[in-house]
Amino acid sequence: MNLKKLLAACVTAVMICAALGGCGSKAEGGASETKAAETTAAPEKTPETDEEWHQAMIDKALTSYGNVSKMQEKLKAAQEGEALNISYLGGSITEGMTVAPAYPEKCWAYLTYEHIKEKFGAGDGSNVTYNNAGIAGTPSKLGVLRLDRDVLNTDPDICFVEFAVNDGGEGDYQQAYESIIRRLIDNDVAVVLVFAVTENGHSCQEYMQAQGEYYGLPMISYRDAITYMFDNGKMTWQDFSDDQSHPNEAGHEMVAEMIDRYFDTVMEQTAEEYSYPAEPMTELRPYGAHLYDNTNLEPVDKGTWYNGSETAHFTDGWTYNRYKGENKPIKFKFTGKFVYMLYHEVAGGAWGKAHIVVKQDGEVYDDFEFSPVDPNGWGNCQVKCIGMSPVNCEYEIEISMADGDEDKAFSLLGFGYTIDE
Repeated sequence: MNLKKLLAACVTAVMICAALGGCGSKAEGGASETKAAETTAAPEKTPETDEEWHQAMIDKALTSYGNVSKMQEKLKAAQEGEALNISYLGGSITEGMTVAPAYPEKCWAYLTYEHIKEKFGAGDGSNVTYNNAGIAGTPSKLGVLRLDRDVLNTDPDICFVEFAVNDGGEGDYQQAYESIIRRLIDNDVAVVLVFAVTENGHSCQEYMQAQGEYYGLPMISYRDAITYMFDNGKMTWQDFSDDQSHPNEAGHEMVAEMIDRYFDTVMEQTAEEYSYPAEPMTELRPYGAHLYDNTNLEPVDKGTWYNGSETAHFTDGWTYNRYKGENKPIKFKFTGKFVYMLYHEVAGGAWGKAHIVVKQDGEVYDDFEFSPVDPNGWGNCQVKCIGMSPVNCEYEIEISMADGDEDKAFSLLGFGYTIDE
């Protein structure tokens, strides 16, 4: 193993150990938090009417107001006529799958935007704008790579973050999630965390809530709210969803009402000076990541590949021309530290393995074959880390089809990369 690759491997090992070691200790003087329980105590008696049970569910969702100073600042400015740009970053639950394709105004994101606009917008509310950056199948590992393109480029004032059911509990998810939080705060954005759940109970709320508490953020958990109703026999999953994951129309209305509860009461809370934690909870490997595609990266040699890709929201990649009868690699050169390959993932079909060679400062870092086929794939964008360096280096990347798969398909959607500028 060459020196560069050995160094990168050591860095990786340290980072993995840090991630597996838990969230780490909190920095002294960390962000203050105000638990919702302190101001919205549990009912003193068991609810009796349907209305009381419904209100108890809405109250249960408000996990924490967090430190309200930034949110109050943004909302007051909107009331005085300043622009209030609201973004929503997440997966299909945020995108509004099951309702948004036909009725985008019925998803929880749009419903909450309408509520905030009506309550805090100046005049006709035209100073409040909406940006739904939810993309089906997106975990935080992909969300952090598209944060610039899909959220920060809109100059957001408030951003809702929802990845609880698309993420796993591994360290790379935790690092990506915290990188999103920290980058948004660094850009003067008021962040709201939303915690979802699937029918089988999957949710990454535990570590996400720990991060939210560390950074003093508002948190709304519809997992806690609907589970409370299920446990008391007042709702079934089918009342909330028509599949295993996504709210139905009534479910979106419930989630919106839970979030509206926060905005209806946040201005009544006592604001305290915000103390930004000096140290992160995890190793922030993807912090500050940028995205390359064919709009801002020109290959050194395009080989037998052409511009364009057909993955939803990722149409500016490069696709192998399997009908040309040649297998010439597409070649790239750029500077970075960590590099992530974005590719079109499928469950099967005429898709083949790619042969990928990665060099750092002229030395081979990795040389491997890679298949885009996964049983869980459905034509979505997926991410693979293909390069790690503790310092900036010049990457040279060559991608061709593996021997025997020259007549198969492969779609490269772009590269995520970090860099010390």
